[in-house]
Amino acid sequence: MRPRALALPVALALALALALAALVLPAMAAPGKEAEPPKQARLVLVVHAENTISRLDRSTLKNMYLGLTTFWVGSVRVRPYNRVHEGAAGKPFFRDVLGMTPARYRHTWQKHQLSGQGVEPEVVATAASLVAKVAANAGAIGYILDSESGAADARVRLIPLE
Repeated sequence: MRPRALALPVALALALALALAALVLPAMAAPGKEAEPPKQARLVLVVHAENTISRLDRSTLKNMYLGLTTFWVGSVRVRPYNRVHEGAAGKPFFRDVLGMTPARYRHTWQKHQLSGQGVEPEVVATAASLVAKVAANAGAIGYILDSESGAADARVRLIPLE
């Protein structure tokens, strides 16, 4: 009977120590240094190989996907392609770049379409399909996960999302 009586306080002390460690260890991380997002969650932009742009800010990208910016510098029409809205690439794009839910995005495009201001960008399922679409149109732009960048070839260029 005596060993059993000791087991409960020892187990309680162990659980308390683990809970305390879970609270203290994150606070011990380097101050001012935020954790970098996992590699598979980082987005990379895909543009046609002949597109000379070297960087693109999130605001301009958002305007392209909302139909507010319709031409690249010069006279080439922007042709954005989306990934599956609820997919691994679509979720961070809608959350971090567009700042809206896929439902809100569709609603915005429904208003554009009804007023004759454009058509919602086509949704492409895979990184390889997106690369093929972008390679076929000089004004095209799309996004893939950094982990999918192996799908790119010489017909397109990858640009980091800033």
